[in-house]
Amino acid sequence: MKNFIYFLFLLPNFVLSQTITGKIVNNEQQPLPSISIEVETSKKENFNLESDENGNFMFDLNQADTYTLYIKEYGFLPFEQLFEQNKNSIEISLSKDETIDLKEVSISGQKPMLKRKIDRLEFNVENTPLQNLSAWDIVKNTPNVLAKDDQLSVRDNTQILVTINDKRTLMTQDQLKQLLENTEGSSVSAVEVITNPPAKYEASGSAIINIKMKNNTLTGYKGMLYARYHQSIYSKGMLGTSQTYNKNKWQLTGSYYFVNGKYIRKNLDVVTYEQQRTKWESDMIRRTVAKEQHIYNFASQYSIDSLHNIQFGINGSNNPASIGNYKVPTSIYNIDTNTIESNYLTQNNRYEYTNRFNSYLIYDKRIGKNNFTWTNNFSLSHYKENQGVLTQLNFKDQPSNENEFRTNNIQDVKLYSTQIDYSFNADNYGLETGTKYSHVLNDNSLQFYERIDNDIVYQPEKSNLFNYKEQILAFYASGNYKWNKWEAKAGLRTESTWIDTSSNNPLNNNKRIRTDIFPTAYLTYSFSDKKQLGFNYGKRIDRPDYSFLNPSKSYYNLYAYFQGDANLKSTIIHNLSLSYTVNDWNFEAYYRYEKDPAMEISYQNNADNIVVYNFTNIKNGEALGANLSKSISLKPWWKVNVFAMGEYNQNYYFGKTDEMENQLYKNDVFFYHLNLNTQLDIDKAKTFNVFVGYRYNSKAIQGSFNISSSQNLYTIINKKFNNKKFEIGLTFNDIFRTDRNTISTRYANQNQYFKDYRDTQYFLINLKYNFGNQKLKDVKEIKKTTEQNRI
Repeated sequence: MKNFIYFLFLLPNFVLSQTITGKIVNNEQQPLPSISIEVETSKKENFNLESDENGNFMFDLNQADTYTLYIKEYGFLPFEQLFEQNKNSIEISLSKDETIDLKEVSISGQKPMLKRKIDRLEFNVENTPLQNLSAWDIVKNTPNVLAKDDQLSVRDNTQILVTINDKRTLMTQDQLKQLLENTEGSSVSAVEVITNPPAKYEASGSAIINIKMKNNTLTGYKGMLYARYHQSIYSKGMLGTSQTYNKNKWQLTGSYYFVNGKYIRKNLDVVTYEQQRTKWESDMIRRTVAKEQHIYNFASQYSIDSLHNIQFGINGSNNPASIGNYKVPTSIYNIDTNTIESNYLTQNNRYEYTNRFNSYLIYDKRIGKNNFTWTNNFSLSHYKENQGVLTQLNFKDQPSNENEFRTNNIQDVKLYSTQIDYSFNADNYGLETGTKYSHVLNDNSLQFYERIDNDIVYQPEKSNLFNYKEQILAFYASGNYKWNKWEAKAGLRTESTWIDTSSNNPLNNNKRIRTDIFPTAYLTYSFSDKKQLGFNYGKRIDRPDYSFLNPSKSYYNLYAYFQGDANLKSTIIHNLSLSYTVNDWNFEAYYRYEKDPAMEISYQNNADNIVVYNFTNIKNGEALGANLSKSISLKPWWKVNVFAMGEYNQNYYFGKTDEMENQLYKNDVFFYHLNLNTQLDIDKAKTFNVFVGYRYNSKAIQGSFNISSSQNLYTIINKKFNNKKFEIGLTFNDIFRTDRNTISTRYANQNQYFKDYRDTQYFLINLKYNFGNQKLKDVKEIKKTTEQNRI
């Protein structure tokens, strides 16, 4: 066995690839820099290049027999030519298009292209004005993607994965957002929305957003200095730098960002107790100060030869102290007389420490038409929260008094995963298979202290130790085949899960073993280049975050607490869709069924006047919807993107009331969404542009919750100076302060709502200075594992 493994690593060294070099010139033999080139090989591989300042370019052919080069550059006649493998040094001469007066017409890129593939929708932004935006703005404006409170969703489902070049980023949701906000749109070639991921992808999550970055083809050094000022209710600031160095066989990228600021969130919570004829109204303003936050990333790649490479990287974040001092006054009204009968004041002093670290090591080898990849990931997460809650009580017909308690909460997560993938690609068919193993340890400690007779006393009956262990072993195989105008793809993935949980208060020991099979199937028929019909089906699973399995009570105040569920089930998701594309219009109809969806459900204990926030399973959820998308070029300097969707959504949940436990209820709604944006280039050089967008979300549901509609009007003004080395960006978000929600629950004797505002109205100034060779592209980011996403 040892010799066999050694043979697998040694054999590919005997296979060589072909390096192609070339130069692009005009009719006067003058070199043409910054010319975009599309390469298509006989292996059906497609990628893009760009000529350097001397008109030179270079790429590896990777055992293909022939390759075709396509060039569509404004002001020149289109170029298309097939080359044999033995043609390894070429010169391309572009002829001017005499029908265009370059002195009178500004050079404009192609309009964004929406391309329907067998298992995904590709939104191509290369050489379009959208590349003037950040990668985050490009993703938010991608058809099928919704952004609510800076949380991305697909088809109104937030259980998604975000990857870069098919590799998940080893970052939290906030870190990923920050990374994309600081990634220039010029480095993004396309965004893929995979609503039904193939068997190769992990079965967790309902959909995948894949950001495709441009290939790295040039050598040298580039750097960037970055500063941001953010003014909402309070101000925030950021300073950062990123460095990229590519030389010979090495590609190195590193970045560091320092963030300082004050964060705020406003809530008005109202709970009505019908039997007592009282209404409890709490006005909460959460102010949190984070004086220093550190975000870092390092990625490296070493090419042993043109056919195999090694990648290594680390990234993470450290927040040594987030300090919150919350004062929450609560007024208790008599609902018959609408007068205040009682009141109490809650003072919550909170301290949080967070440290996350991720690392990866990847070995990738190509042998002819075969590709072999071995991926390893290791992560650590440490979270600590200290909380002190003092409540001053002034109840009717009772003497005034105080209650004080303190909690110390610690969570440590360690995880490791290893994965081996193999693929074979021929002209009309392909095969891919692989296996993955992951191991997770999650330890939680909650210590509860209460003031008794002026002493702070440890309360073991309210404290808890919770341990979680998980192992997953997965295998997958899939194949695709093309004939005539048809293309088919099918796959099968199996995942076996071992879970062992233990809790001492409440006492709970749970061991579970389950094996699930996840089939996928795709079929498309192309009537012509402009018309295509597609069908697909897939089964997925959504595993809950580790913290949601902790059954201990985490108190927000004297009358509210959060509690997880040690017996929480994973959600099984079935996706079925039918798509139709004609003349760049994309239409899609779909159906989604979710068994045992996991979500937060709140219910009020009317006897004790306590609101319990419980993360649990509801019975099932269904969605039937349709959407359409289109990118329109009204003028060479004026682009419009439209995405609209409508969806009938229904949830069946078990309500908890004083009279009856687990009675089945239904909540349904017709949800619709509109994302309309436009970009105007003010000058011919495209160094000054204005982007205006509008997003609308209608009323939505989540289990027993009803979520009100919201909308956001925003504008971005961007100006580049000094040959695009210096850049100033201005952003005005939520101009009319309409991006806010009212979330309510009303059934049986449950009657509560809260108004939520996340400080979304802000003014932003971005300053960026680029130096070095800005044509360089950063080392590709590596994907984050499903287990890391659940931390």
